[in-house]
Amino acid sequence: MQILLIRHGEPNLKKWGWKNRKAAKKFVHDYDSVGIIAFKENPICIENLVIDKAFHSSLPRAKHTAELLFDQKLQLVEKPEFREFERKLIKFINVPLPLKFWTGSSRLLWLMGLNDKHIESFKDAKQRVEKNARFLENDAKYNKDVVLVAHGFHNRYVKKALKRSGWKEVRKGGNGYLSISILAKYKEYTTNN
Repeated sequence: MQILLIRHGEPNLKKWGWKNRKAAKKFVHDYDSVGIIAFKENPICIENLVIDKAFHSSLPRAKHTAELLFDQKLQLVEKPEFREFERKLIKFINVPLPLKFWTGSSRLLWLMGLNDKHIESFKDAKQRVEKNARFLENDAKYNKDVVLVAHGFHNRYVKKALKRSGWKEVRKGGNGYLSISILAKYKEYTTNN
């Protein structure tokens, strides 16, 4: 059994520069609303996989990635529970700062439980991902290969959950856009005597 975890492609959005809080907040909204920059070569050869469907997050960047990767050759199954971990920008003085300051410090404080009011907490996100890992694992029991197009943090924690269940990472794809990690596990057979 194999589970392929694919991170979405590069969002079609400028991701650098200095922004005040209002502009950084708009960036976060836009990041969750745009598709991706089309890639020149498909990073995956689906002909070698025994699949008829691919799962993807409900966020546009993951959905668009799945559409480009599989080009109507597979059924695409959208599941909102595969969305990225939520984020909310910290309240800070409204002066231009590097975009990475806004996104990085907001994520760090969220991980520490200090920036999760009105959004999913880190603890709840990990529980959601644990369920997602079980879902993918159960699907793999009935289908040889399972493919998920989702997000960096989400996929990282799915991978951790699968490893705790005995899955081995046979391909480390890294953290970049369109990175593909593959986890494998021998199918467990039972004999009836």
